[in-house]
Amino acid sequence: MQNKHILFVYVNLSSFVKADFEILSESAKVSKYVFKPGSGIIGTGIKLFKQLLFLMFNIWRYDAVYIWFADYHSLLPVLIARIFGKKSFVVIGGYEVARLKNLNYGALCSGIRGFFCVSSIKLSTLNLTVSNYVDRKVKYIAPGSRRHMVPNCVDLAASSNLKSAKEKLILTVGLIENKRSFYLKGIDTFIELSKRLPDYQFIIIGLDRNKLSFLLLDFPENLTILGRVAHAELPDWYQRSKFYCQLSRSESFGVSVAEAMYYGCIPIVMNVGGLPEVVGDMGYLVKRDPEDIAQLISELSQIQTELQPDVSNRVLNCFSREKRSRLIKKFVI
Repeated sequence: MQNKHILFVYVNLSSFVKADFEILSESAKVSKYVFKPGSGIIGTGIKLFKQLLFLMFNIWRYDAVYIWFADYHSLLPVLIARIFGKKSFVVIGGYEVARLKNLNYGALCSGIRGFFCVSSIKLSTLNLTVSNYVDRKVKYIAPGSRRHMVPNCVDLAASSNLKSAKEKLILTVGLIENKRSFYLKGIDTFIELSKRLPDYQFIIIGLDRNKLSFLLLDFPENLTILGRVAHAELPDWYQRSKFYCQLSRSESFGVSVAEAMYYGCIPIVMNVGGLPEVVGDMGYLVKRDPEDIAQLISELSQIQTELQPDVSNRVLNCFSREKRSRLIKKFVI
């Protein structure tokens, strides 16, 4: 019986945001509120004013507010919920607590945006952090905040997830549409790696080649660049690929890494952020040295080992939708 009514606030309905909406909808009545940031200060101010009006006239309808990411869109819902005695839950995905000044990445690079994020974290009833790495960062920037780690989940087809024979493919996946995301996701390192392993085919999924043509002037024939691919089409690439590389400079969790592992890819990731938590002892942590990474892959290629079931089982045991659902319902419903 759906007794509670929850306001679900988000900016983009990505696969992991959609998963939480579906989880909550199993046990409560859930209403969506999408916040589309405006252009510039004035545009965003108008959107915030509209959000304020909506909350003032409608907050009484809800038992709780559930917000994906702390940002401009989260502070008013958390504040109004507190004023009216309602509970608020903010999912902290990682951008909120990041600060890479050289790439101008992370909410904390901006004083105003950082204020909105940190204030939201401090005022919310409970912050749901997606990894221990993010949890530690939240504790550091907002020591008195209430939080609990609820790992992200992999939500893919459960049948026939493993292939008996993998192809000589090395894959990376990400939304790469500008120079910042190009370097943030370590695509420069991935390209350099492809030059050192001509016997392997390298695939980049999610890169906008038109926007980033100026960064793609020199790459080898064994590298294929694809644009956005529907989420439902990714399993085919995961199933075919022997290795999955995530060479990011910052990564709070690594959903695509977990997805690739579910389909039996051997994960090779940078030793940053939440990536070590995802791969555990089923993957390989590397430094940003294409030569060393190439040597590692060459050595692993010589080893005849059946890691697929073990890699897949780690994801099933640690990052299943069932586990995330159980924890979310425990704290929110």
